Amino acid sequence: MADTLWPLVDPAGAPDNEQREFFLRLFVECYVKDAQGQEPDIRDWQGKRVKFHTPNFDHAFSEASNYRLSSGIHDVPLSMRRAQRMLWIKEALAGSSGTIEVRAQHRKDSRGRMRKRRTLIVVEEHYVVVLQACEKEGYEFEFVTAFPADQAYLDKIRRESALLEIKKPQSYGD
Repeated sequence: MADTLWPLVDPAGAPDNEQREFFLRLFVECYVKDAQGQEPDIRDWQGKRVKFHTPNFDHAFSEASNYRLSSGIHDVPLSMRRAQRMLWIKEALAGSSGTIEVRAQHRKDSRGRMRKRRTLIVVEEHYVVVLQACEKEGYEFEFVTAFPADQAYLDKIRRESALLEIKKPQSYGD
């Protein structure tokens, strides 16, 4: 595999039938509640706090075998392409490497309500992290999903959203 900005998660040692549980446990411990039951304080590079929910796992780390024809229905219950990049979510939020486009749009949620969305595109990785405005006190955003995207999908996101910011990689001396 080509070099990436951040390492992929290797589920080595987890049998195929236990990989979903391995990644679910990792998601919960890293983003929802740690081993001591504490909610981690996850923020973007501007200090805006992001809320994660356990039920997001099923959507964020599954995928449609053909997204163009799926109408948003995921028929692959665990996407290794998505799951192995799970720890990239924190890196993208922190803006730790790469060029990150921050884009805004309004989309209907699963209940038909218009929601403000913020999409981070890690340009070098074609990696997308989707957040939406959060109504819970103390949080600006809540996590929706994250995935590697092809160029056609990135072009679609760019057509349907407004560019808010481009975060360039930091160099020494900045």
